[in-house]
Amino acid sequence: MMRGAAILLAPGLLALGLLLPAAVPAQAAEYRRPTAAQLQELRRWLCPNGGSPVRGAPGRCDGARGRGGGGGGFGQPVPGWDRGLPAATRVQTACPEGTRAVTARGHDDVTRCLPG
Repeated sequence: MMRGAAILLAPGLLALGLLLPAAVPAQAAEYRRPTAAQLQELRRWLCPNGGSPVRGAPGRCDGARGRGGGGGGFGQPVPGWDRGLPAATRVQTACPEGTRAVTARGHDDVTRCLPG
């Protein structure tokens, strides 16, 4: 009786992928290293503006090497973004007209200028 129940359950388990038939050879494909062309295509897809993906920083590229890109990569300052700005004094200045000084929540030493 038990053997008959196993025969009846086996097709259902096969359909669910819970029982592997012994006669079917392993269907897992052998790992093949990507070709140079495939790697280049992946780099182009991941970093459309040039450069290479940065390991450990998803979504980041290391910038366009050798293209005179001028930085802009992960962890590199963008040259010239602060051109013409005065040097930081690290001192709170008066809030601009139309705003008021408010102490930031949870920070007694930080002041924000909010509209009002």
